[in-house]
Amino acid sequence: MKIKSAFPVLAFAIALVISGCSSNGTPTPTPTSVPTKTVDMFYVGDTPTGFKLFSEKYSFQSAGDLATETLSQLISGSAKPVDPDYANLWGTGTSLNVYTKDGATGVIDLKMGKLNVGAESEALAIDQLLWTVSAIDPTITGILLLVDGQPIDSLAGHVDASSKIMKQQSYEVLNSLQISSFRQGDTPTNPVIISGEACTFEANVVWTLRKDNKVIKSEPTTAKSACPDRSAWSVNLGKLAPGNYSFTVEDFSAKDGTLSAKDDKAFTVATN
Repeated sequence: MKIKSAFPVLAFAIALVISGCSSNGTPTPTPTSVPTKTVDMFYVGDTPTGFKLFSEKYSFQSAGDLATETLSQLISGSAKPVDPDYANLWGTGTSLNVYTKDGATGVIDLKMGKLNVGAESEALAIDQLLWTVSAIDPTITGILLLVDGQPIDSLAGHVDASSKIMKQQSYEVLNSLQISSFRQGDTPTNPVIISGEACTFEANVVWTLRKDNKVIKSEPTTAKSACPDRSAWSVNLGKLAPGNYSFTVEDFSAKDGTLSAKDDKAFTVATN
């Protein structure tokens, strides 16, 4: 009886062992995936009543403290808005040293670059930090700014930053209308339902749907409650044909009918 060699089987077994080890004989660690997290990042936009904050969903890979890594992205300028109507006032060489929390106060220690802005933009840049971190941690009621671990009088010489900066009422800082269910250029699925938040007189919201820049439909709707409350609104557009669309929400002055706020988003409905 002829006996087959056991060498091929043995060689295969050795290969399996080697494939699970590094060159020094230690097991090769299995790569771990870094989770993707999504936050509400706050940016600045121009409106008929002045500059206001708008929120936009921002996703990035994060394995550490969410507030720390979000602020680092915002302050460094890595967090860029998708909507061309929004802007990030940070990213001029400034970076985050460390973020800590003291009770209801978020303590943001900065390594300052250049922040050559006027009084309004300086206040808005600070509000970007405050509203972004408080969206992550709603227990935050204000922030304290430091530079290289030391107290400061001001970031750019206009806004007092020597003590805790308190969060203001939403209607003083945020745009009175916001589309929040999708971002500029997204591809929502049918039936298309668009939602957001509003703080308007008698909760009024006027919306307009356009396809290829032509008005398809324009109607009023209402949010759940009127200003000073900021509440949700929603519009069900039903099943839309494939194509390129834009959706606009507007608010008009109760005093003279002039446009007081708007937000708009372009989107695409794909072929089914």
